[in-house]
Amino acid sequence: MKEYTINELYDLLNKGEMTSLDLVEMYLDRINQYDQSGPKINAVGEINPDLYDLARNLDLERKMKGPRSKLHGIPLLIKDNILTKDKMHTRAGSIVLEDYYGSEDAFIVKKLRQAGAIILGKANLSEFAYFMSFDDMPSGYGGYSGQVKNPYSKNIDPLGSSTGSAVSVACNFVPFSIGTETNGSLTAPALMNSIQTIKPSMGLVSRSGIIPISHHQDIAGPMARTVEDLAEVMNVIVDYDQEDLATHQVKDHVFEFTKNLKAPIDDKKIGFIKFTNISYSEEEIEIENHAKQIFRILGADVLELEVEAQSIANFDTLIYDFKVDLNHFLNLYMKDYKVHSLKDIIEFNRKDPEKRMKYGQSIFEAAQATSGTLKEKEYHEKYQENLEKASLLCKLMNDYDLDCITSVKRTSYAPIAGHPVVAVVAKALKDDNPKSLFFNGRTFKDDVLLNIAYHYEKESNKRLSPDLDHIR
Repeated sequence: MKEYTINELYDLLNKGEMTSLDLVEMYLDRINQYDQSGPKINAVGEINPDLYDLARNLDLERKMKGPRSKLHGIPLLIKDNILTKDKMHTRAGSIVLEDYYGSEDAFIVKKLRQAGAIILGKANLSEFAYFMSFDDMPSGYGGYSGQVKNPYSKNIDPLGSSTGSAVSVACNFVPFSIGTETNGSLTAPALMNSIQTIKPSMGLVSRSGIIPISHHQDIAGPMARTVEDLAEVMNVIVDYDQEDLATHQVKDHVFEFTKNLKAPIDDKKIGFIKFTNISYSEEEIEIENHAKQIFRILGADVLELEVEAQSIANFDTLIYDFKVDLNHFLNLYMKDYKVHSLKDIIEFNRKDPEKRMKYGQSIFEAAQATSGTLKEKEYHEKYQENLEKASLLCKLMNDYDLDCITSVKRTSYAPIAGHPVVAVVAKALKDDNPKSLFFNGRTFKDDVLLNIAYHYEKESNKRLSPDLDHIR
């Protein structure tokens, strides 16, 4: 089946060559063929029961009034830790939430619906966004949802926690999806499933209505097969949200994610960073050298940097944030549900450990052991220490006046420091060793970062689709 871009679908819908109902049926057929039977990839957790009515209504609206946006009538999947107020559950992959329906739409879902996008369903994830257990819990696994598989090879870890969001895009179950990240949960599965993603600047996209880990680091973002599609989705989901104080920072910013996406980059200064205490394979060196050549041909100024990578103990602060933020979320959105605190969830799981906590819940228990006040001296000291280390790339961009820093190595700097990062496929995946190039940018310069990443993708064009029939 053809892998359509958002713009291709937009044109087909406007010309009347396809309808949204056609799209819904096309993608559902593919999901039924490969996700629910055959290799049972298990990327899709739940299909929206209102899907056909939504498609028909949006088709009629297009005829009567025209499209609301580029996303009008186009299906997507959203990660199953994002609230929807409809007939779909929000389970976070967990048995404890198997009966939970959202009390309202998350703000990002409101934005997508306002743009006319069709929420086709929920994508499976690593349970509670992979923040449940230290004890060998596989990426992409949930006690309720089961295991999400990598569509390229059984030998490739699909990673998480936005596993189903990434895999569904790689498999062409939808043209794009929404995932979330605290520390690598967008970029890691994008890397391992050979797709593109952007982790936006902290504060650029609302976290309201998303089951949290940390108010310092949580962010939602698009996953797609092209950088241009990432830009189209960013146009829709960025907005000022009264409920999420972090987004107040962007109220005076104007973002044109697609307007300048294809603009020349001969005025850009791009740093390539080599970490002196990390080994690089010949393949990784070749990927970076090829990227440098591309940017130099395009007229960009390329600067090579060498630094020692910093070890950052992120879990040491996240376990404090998690208890506070999850309890706040439960109190705000789940007052009428059967659990009202992290402690309740822990006790629920203990009643049937083999089924409800197959791999334990050591992270839950470590978080529960904190005070739940964020007043601990050690928490604040560790947070400041981590933030200082994570600011390494920000400082280098300032010191050398760079527009971005690029590396074949995925790091924790962007999620902890809050700057944006774009992952672009850097290798035609024919073996069990996927590669991406990661573009780290300045905070609230996400549009500049996408512009640079777009040109790399266009000139390298490395992504290959998975052979789903081969997995059978």
